[in-house]
Amino acid sequence: MTNHELANKKRACLVYVAATEAGRDAIRARLEQSGYSVCEIKAEQDVALAAQSGQVDLPIALAECITGSDLCVFLLPEEECDDCGLGGAAGLAVQLGRRIIGIVAGGRTEYPESFDTGAGSMLRIGSDRLDDAINGTDVWERQDRSPAVDRPIKHVRCQ
Repeated sequence: MTNHELANKKRACLVYVAATEAGRDAIRARLEQSGYSVCEIKAEQDVALAAQSGQVDLPIALAECITGSDLCVFLLPEEECDDCGLGGAAGLAVQLGRRIIGIVAGGRTEYPESFDTGAGSMLRIGSDRLDDAINGTDVWERQDRSPAVDRPIKHVRCQ
């Protein structure tokens, strides 16, 4: 591949946790079919512990994957306690202006604020609309995979 081809290659960062690891191969395959080269990163519990202790730095590999990507795809677990700092990683992607897709396991309906405010799409694992989201369409799904037209976002009001 020439330098010109490398410069024009679409790049995606796929971030998952232990609870969503089984779903990553199918998502990676769909990204690659859409022309993306994919960087995969497993967010570990130490990311969440660092965030809870007030540290804001993400592991270097995770930050580099997000920074070097055009699209960031996060596989969110059903249980919020299993997130392993995905909210902070998505926050970096939002800061950098990266397009974000969240893919959610189970019936979860509440997400870290960075997903509520920064994600272009929030889908369920196995969604038929994944290709649309990868190709730039904003798609938000409810628990039953039907489109969520008006979704309530909790904002903190400043006085």
